[in-house]
Amino acid sequence: MTDMWILVADSSAARIYAARHRRAPLEFVDSLAHEASRLHPRDLGTDVPGRVHDRFGPGRHSLDSGPAIKAEERLRFAREIASQLTEAQRLKKFGSLVVMAGPTFLGNLRECFPKTLAEAVVAEVPKDLVAQDADAIREHLP
Repeated sequence: MTDMWILVADSSAARIYAARHRRAPLEFVDSLAHEASRLHPRDLGTDVPGRVHDRFGPGRHSLDSGPAIKAEERLRFAREIASQLTEAQRLKKFGSLVVMAGPTFLGNLRECFPKTLAEAVVAEVPKDLVAQDADAIREHLP
């Protein structure tokens, strides 16, 4: 069992690293991708936005469901990550977990982590570091 795993994630990509301790070199473990999070909301939903009538008068306007669709895709990916980590924890592949993600996605991950996985989290870094290399990520470890 590796002592610590480091999850570096955003709404469309995640990488997992392992380390024996906080200052040890990071070893790449796995990566996950969620292509739907990169798509424009119009490509995720229907072709034409829904239309509604105003309560009074003849006016009509369209409904914008783009933000809701993007939020649902972020949650879907957070659940996928949580599932993978929960299975790895069950197999005793790591003892503790450090989570690095932008503030919004970090909140999504917290929401999706089951209690046993949340208890394994020893540190959270609210920064989007997915584009950084392993050395830069290690510099941000608390």
